[in-house]
Amino acid sequence: MISVTWALWNGLVFSAPHHQQNSIATAHTTMNPLNYAWRFVGTSLLWFFFGAIGVLLSVFVFPLLFLFVRSPDRRQVIARKIIAATFSAFMNGGQRVGVFSYRVTGLQHLAAHGGQLILANHPTLIDVVLLLSVLKQVDCVVKDAVVRNPFMRASVTTANYISNREPGELLDVCVKRLQSRTNLLLFPEGTRTREDHALEFKLGAAEVAIRAGAPILPVIIECKPSFLGKHDPWYRIPPARPHFEVTILPPAPVAHYVPEGLNRREKRHRLNDALVSLFEAELS
Repeated sequence: MISVTWALWNGLVFSAPHHQQNSIATAHTTMNPLNYAWRFVGTSLLWFFFGAIGVLLSVFVFPLLFLFVRSPDRRQVIARKIIAATFSAFMNGGQRVGVFSYRVTGLQHLAAHGGQLILANHPTLIDVVLLLSVLKQVDCVVKDAVVRNPFMRASVTTANYISNREPGELLDVCVKRLQSRTNLLLFPEGTRTREDHALEFKLGAAEVAIRAGAPILPVIIECKPSFLGKHDPWYRIPPARPHFEVTILPPAPVAHYVPEGLNRREKRHRLNDALVSLFEAELS
């Protein structure tokens, strides 16, 4: 175990691109080795327990919930409460053992009656875990691979999350969910942000907002130093404890971002550009 750990740790330094090696070497010379080692062990244990609890819920808890709670709506509410509690335990556990820290502000902007389109940037692997731990009854879109995973299928289907299996139907489903007065969480980038690329939103989120006539609730996620980013393995531990800062901005209607009188295509592109500009300004 020690040899594997040190092999991974050395890989963090020597597998970096040449232009980054000097900065990484400097960071490692200034960080506390004991703190780094503890965060590595804590991260490993955190992921182990998260996976174990996920399997336990999918294999035992959610099938029993499906069996004994006959109402689909009631099952959905209970399932989402369980998922939120599990994700909250993961985030609080990570903070308590010093793997990371986090803070969420602006929760008062979330509409209790639903119907908001929640748009968030996506810098890390656990953004959805963090957001669903505090946004407890929201809809969200999950990858079809997650739905087909035998250890996760029961969780996402019982919670009635939206699969992206049929891209042609996805927008219609999202619009219907919003019109049924539920809050819907989307990541407009479609994948995690790459630090070496400019922020880029796909047009789907703007199209959903326009068609549903839903107010937009922007959520700004920052993580410093970078942690669990695009192409980063879970064992790449930053030299200092990462901190997640989540800021929920006030909601605004589509008309706040784009003028009236535009055709559908112009409106979609103008809204998308306005959202990118908003997020870039908040992240700068």
